[in-house]
Amino acid sequence: MRDIGQPPVLAVDVMGSDRGPGEILEGVRRALNTRTTVPFRVILVGDGETIRSAIGERGFRSVVRRVEIFHAAEVIGMEESPTKALRQKKHASMAQAVELVKEGRADGALSCGNTGALVALGTIRLRPMEGLDRPTLATVIPAIDRHFVLLDVGANPAPTARQMVHSAILGSHYSSVALRTPSPQIGLLSIGTEEGKGNGLVQEVHETLKLLASKQIINYRGLIEGFQLFQAPADGSSVDVVVCDGFVGNVLLKAMESIAKRLKTFLRKELMRNPFRAFGCLFLGGALRNIRMKLNAERYGAAPLLGLKGSIFKAHGASNCREICHAVLIAQRFLRAGMDEELHRQVLQAQELLRSAEERPPENF
Repeated sequence: MRDIGQPPVLAVDVMGSDRGPGEILEGVRRALNTRTTVPFRVILVGDGETIRSAIGERGFRSVVRRVEIFHAAEVIGMEESPTKALRQKKHASMAQAVELVKEGRADGALSCGNTGALVALGTIRLRPMEGLDRPTLATVIPAIDRHFVLLDVGANPAPTARQMVHSAILGSHYSSVALRTPSPQIGLLSIGTEEGKGNGLVQEVHETLKLLASKQIINYRGLIEGFQLFQAPADGSSVDVVVCDGFVGNVLLKAMESIAKRLKTFLRKELMRNPFRAFGCLFLGGALRNIRMKLNAERYGAAPLLGLKGSIFKAHGASNCREICHAVLIAQRFLRAGMDEELHRQVLQAQELLRSAEERPPENF
């Protein structure tokens, strides 16, 4: 485990972006030039010649001492089968970034590449924490009055009930550490809040989470519906952690991001439709900027892969340099705080409590 007093080292997969290595390198440069509590370091993993050429053109001179280049000639494409890619491209940039974490040369790895391959690499090379089956992808969703953690957002499209319960435990601890939420309230996403709503998987997870809540292991609120996700805390129906399977979570995440971008375009178009509205924007500028900052998803550009014996971060394949910058900064804060070690300790504690609480465990749990 890393000495928390030492600057964290982040391995960045330079070759996995839809926008090319230049966009990632610009994001890394911006992050390195951002004033932080601890001057973290990065290892740029990818084609050495491409990286050296780009660094020479992108103003890395002031931070070059905090940058190391690790050559990896191969790239895992977005369209490739994860299992096939892992067998045939062991020296790909993503694989080498994860390997640097395995070897202890880096404290964490960040990639924009193939999600399935990244999850498989993390699971095989770093292994899940004791008591867990698979890792889960979590992300912070910004809202006007609060933020909440959504998981899983793509690591496990078809999980078991056991894995979704593990996600709830991981999400609760991540919310308490990352968002400093005392006793986070957990909600299980379904098509209704009444008992019996949802499919068999949701119902099995629901019953197990109620059991854990009765033993005060987690703070489980119960079933929630989609329209409750962005309700204000004052109405009493909001939660801090939203749990769902990876298929639903990934679709929900991309739909929310699409709506946010479309709303921004719509507002700009409507406000500039005539000179009177445009003039009125001068008086609304401060309010609009505050709303934009609160709802800006770019600030949460890195989704941690929770539950591994090592830190892996996933950014969108189409991330721009601003999103990459924020992803790097989020990752280094995560590493600096030692969140992975804290999560590991708390997961082991929760597993022990779970075993002692379940007098009659479900057959497949």
